[in-house]
Amino acid sequence: MEMISSEYCIMLLINFKWIHVIQSAAVLAVGQPESYSTGGVGDILSQSLLTLTPSTPSITHFVNDSFIIFCKTVQKDADTKWRDPRGLARENTKGRVHIEKKTGSLALVFEHISLEDKGNWTCEVDSAAVREAKRSFELLVNQKISFGKTEQVQSVREGRDAMVNCFVKGQPMPEVSWMLNGEHINTVNSTKHRRLSDGLFIRNVTQSDAGEYTCRAMRITPTFSDSDQITILLRIQHKPHWFYNETLPLQYAYVGGSVNLSCDAMGEPPPSFTWLHNGKGIVGFNHRVFMADYGATLQLHIRNATQFGDYKCKVANPLGMLERVIKLRVGAKPIGPTRFQLKRLYSDAFELDLRTPRMFNVSDEMQIFGYRVAYMSDTDFKYSAGNWSHAKQRDFSFHRGHRFIIPHLEGNTTYLMRAASRNLAGLSEWSNVKIFATAGCPSWKPHSWCFHILMPIIGLAFIWR
Repeated sequence: MEMISSEYCIMLLINFKWIHVIQSAAVLAVGQPESYSTGGVGDILSQSLLTLTPSTPSITHFVNDSFIIFCKTVQKDADTKWRDPRGLARENTKGRVHIEKKTGSLALVFEHISLEDKGNWTCEVDSAAVREAKRSFELLVNQKISFGKTEQVQSVREGRDAMVNCFVKGQPMPEVSWMLNGEHINTVNSTKHRRLSDGLFIRNVTQSDAGEYTCRAMRITPTFSDSDQITILLRIQHKPHWFYNETLPLQYAYVGGSVNLSCDAMGEPPPSFTWLHNGKGIVGFNHRVFMADYGATLQLHIRNATQFGDYKCKVANPLGMLERVIKLRVGAKPIGPTRFQLKRLYSDAFELDLRTPRMFNVSDEMQIFGYRVAYMSDTDFKYSAGNWSHAKQRDFSFHRGHRFIIPHLEGNTTYLMRAASRNLAGLSEWSNVKIFATAGCPSWKPHSWCFHILMPIIGLAFIWR
């Protein structure tokens, strides 16, 4: 018998080993679904020699998710490798996507999934003898909805075409809809609005287009559904305009009194407010300026006659400017109330009896036209250390009738009150402080059974200025 070469013996052993593997694979395939057993030996080997865990042929994850999948072999010493969707073998053991070798398995580790990872990943046996042993899965990568660098406060110029930017990101790309102040915007066949990929187009914007725009993104797929939204405040840039037209062009004050001159205007960007007195800047310590969102109030404490004259308010922003002149003239100081007492008493209100005589040697326009009542509970009075700047106030005018009712008071509570007369020049001196207490009868409303009961004065007069 001829001697068998050592190389030939080695080949026989290798073939015998893989024949054993194939037989094992065939045995494992028995009882499997038809799709696993209808192919040839290569298909059986591919399905049985390698198994993936999890075994789902298609796996869905979001960007930045972490994920691990194991490729196991029947033969523990079989050499396996992972190939990415581009067909490149992954051999790195560190990094965002890497492999980890364990006995009988090769793990593919995604520390943070990115969009570039989507596609078919394949585990295969690294052997020239068995070239068909491989298993694959499809990685589907979804990107959560986000709005990138979308600014939540945006401005556009009045009278121009504009874009409300909304940079929506997501994979698959979501469907976008729009709302204005909670109402749906119909962008289909609209000449005013048009939905674009990066925002909402608005033709010829006006002040009515200002408000809160909601950019809503939504998507529905066979495997998931989600939605998100962002609210954008749209401001319409325009030149200043007056919005409170009741400011009197002629106002009065008296030496020793105070007066508030108001200048209210709207603009976008918000305008600046500047006050001038007889054409010059206002200096000294006898004035204060209170700024609001769309207005400025000049409060003057009149110490001498030089403070009378013309006060100009200038309102300006980059798109335009307004001016208004208020003439401040000398008026008559009003006489304080000569009668200040309780007329009717209720559990939650006082009706007051206030009277002031007619002023002599002054014009009709300088006569008393109403009152101001300041009040606070005895608890609040003690807490504020007698500081009347913390008191509540209520103004009354004669043209509204001669009933002076202080409502919404606490029951069974003692109140301190004082009153002053009002005319065009300002307030009189405050009256002496009165102390009244609410009673236990029903409220002051007309259906109350004690509505017509006249109650005596239960307070004492204290002198607090």
